Amino acid sequence: MSKKKGDLAKALITDAFVLRFNNELKALKAAQVQVELVKSKVSIGRVLHKLQLKGAASRSLAEILSEGENRIVSLAAFLADVTGKTSQAPFVFDDPISSLDQTYEEAVVKRLIELSKEKQVIVFTHRLSLVGTVKHYTDKFSVKCEIVSIRSTNWGTGEPAPIPIAQGDIKSALNTLMN
Repeated sequence: MSKKKGDLAKALITDAFVLRFNNELKALKAAQVQVELVKSKVSIGRVLHKLQLKGAASRSLAEILSEGENRIVSLAAFLADVTGKTSQAPFVFDDPISSLDQTYEEAVVKRLIELSKEKQVIVFTHRLSLVGTVKHYTDKFSVKCEIVSIRSTNWGTGEPAPIPIAQGDIKSALNTLMN
């Protein structure tokens, strides 16, 4: 039974996942990271896979790739997995751009905006640069975006607050600073 299930998974699931994974790498501007999905074993009717760098089977990705490259590969694998399912649950991300350079950061924001056309996307971050990048690209692509800033006060955390001046409208921010 395990062998048959493994053969079926390899023929149907793995090929579809690999295609989605490679498409996600391209969308995230990481196609140059040469990783591949390989079957590691079949255990109790489940097929187990792992990601490895092409030509470096004896070393783990974490040993070779930078922290940002590891994050972008992980994000691509996650998106390849969840976009292959029909769940209508929203996507929730906690600081998805941590450890990424500007190129990857913008690619992630563009991909999240694309995903928001199909499902709700919620992003938590403490990085104002991400807020600014999201605002820029949602305006550019005419996508509705609601940004809520939450601040910490002496009584606790969680009070909605105005967006910090640095991430507001540039002309308004400059006028405020000049005044």
